[in-house]
Amino acid sequence: MSIKQFIGGRTIYGADGEHWTPYLTQFRIGRLHLHIFHRGDADPDAHDHPWDFWTFPLVSYVEEVWDAERREKSYRRVERFRLHARNAEFTHRVIGRAAKVVSPADSELLGEWATEPGKIITIVWKGPDRRKWGFWKDRGSWCWTPWRTYAFGGGKHTGCENEGEAAE
Repeated sequence: MSIKQFIGGRTIYGADGEHWTPYLTQFRIGRLHLHIFHRGDADPDAHDHPWDFWTFPLVSYVEEVWDAERREKSYRRVERFRLHARNAEFTHRVIGRAAKVVSPADSELLGEWATEPGKIITIVWKGPDRRKWGFWKDRGSWCWTPWRTYAFGGGKHTGCENEGEAAE
């Protein structure tokens, strides 16, 4: 492994509405990464990962979690300064930075899943690659679509016929 593969950084851009905007800036030293999300996931579908990982958010955020077996989705607030272990199959979508709740009245007014503008910063330890990754789509039936097909092959906008691993 070269030093360039071991230490580095990049910014990933993605479509947000009709514009390409910064989505995620990553800095890495080996398997240790610093992730700076400039916004939540703009894709309508949740993704899994090629590796198990541990994340330590420096900022609380809200995520949508998909349970492909039960075909359900739920929302959760991921609290800052707590270590969260995730397996590669964990399927989620980052919604945005969690709104600051300073009083019970704020909580009632904003709701538990309220977000606010701002970056989400996490420290991530990635395990070794162990599987292909992609997106779970619900288009009347559930299917898994490889990420390259989803992002670059039109998979985001198609139904589930003849996709990766049909879950129906």
